[in-house]
Amino acid sequence: MTGPGRDAPPDVTGSWVHAFEEDTPAGAVYRPADRPFPPARRPRRRIEFRPDGTYTERRPARDDRLNEVRGRWEAQGTDQIAVTFPDGGGSPFDLTVLSRTEDRLVLAR
Repeated sequence: MTGPGRDAPPDVTGSWVHAFEEDTPAGAVYRPADRPFPPARRPRRRIEFRPDGTYTERRPARDDRLNEVRGRWEAQGTDQIAVTFPDGGGSPFDLTVLSRTEDRLVLAR
């Protein structure tokens, strides 16, 4: 991540849980993992961006348990994040950060 300033990417570090009931057509909404969530029939996707560049994703599997995948993340400009899986745990992808506040992260769909 780059230093402070207008061109610095938003700080996405932390553990986030998909608050799918808050999604919009433009973006998927994530809230901090330590926030209480209402009960849901489907498991909630969880993502974590660690300061050391480690990326962890826990996504629902076919049996509704959360399947964990680990990779690496790196900021690419002011609103892009590149996620890679050096150990072959998945296909690389990019995320676009639409907004970030203390209690809300919105990623483009």
